[in-house]
Amino acid sequence: MLKSLLGLPLLFSPLVMKTESTNKNPSFLIAANERGNYTITGVMTSALDKEELKIYYDETILIDEVSDDAFVNCTNLKTLVLSYSVTHISSAVLIDSIETVKYTGSLEEYEELGIYKEGVEVIDYASDEGFINFWNKYIRPTEDSNICSITTAIFKQADAKYSELLYSELEIVNATTDKANEKIGLSMIALKNYFSATPQPSNRGTTWNQKGAISFIIVVAVIGMTSICVFYLMKTKRIID
Repeated sequence: MLKSLLGLPLLFSPLVMKTESTNKNPSFLIAANERGNYTITGVMTSALDKEELKIYYDETILIDEVSDDAFVNCTNLKTLVLSYSVTHISSAVLIDSIETVKYTGSLEEYEELGIYKEGVEVIDYASDEGFINFWNKYIRPTEDSNICSITTAIFKQADAKYSELLYSELEIVNATTDKANEKIGLSMIALKNYFSATPQPSNRGTTWNQKGAISFIIVVAVIGMTSICVFYLMKTKRIID
């Protein structure tokens, strides 16, 4: 039998509390579940007053579930960053104080979770994890992907999400290497330069044509009304029959 340093039997508990050095989710109390992964069962005392809590993907300690009463004592919690690795969760998790869920996957994936609460804003591909996930799906999905071949719409989405990252999140994103072993930060700069130098479709011709047509109609109408007024004036003065 295993013994402690004091010679007493070690006591094992299903509750697992990891430190920051070995766990990307140090704010939570977690327990092993029947799937071989981990469930968030509560929040550390030191994090109970936080306005934002982040559940990150961690392949070594994979959290795929959040218990219904995990955040019941978090009365100040306004924003929950929810990793796409979480697949077992219910609407009960969204306590009254939560205003925003920053999901690191797509809106379609979030809808599949089936959690909903009226008035709670859901942002897809959010936070540093979400941006990296978006990048790996749409910007450089393979090692030999040409990032400049993406559409303008995809670039605008990436640019908008990139600009919304917090400074601490930007540091993580910029330092992360993608599937081509390139730093995302440097690649993002290259994309910005490429799309700013690429001529974008303009509707100036259409706008001018619309304005020109309206102006032409107004001129014709004015000339027509003027001609009618002159005609009746001349007829009144008996200048013409």
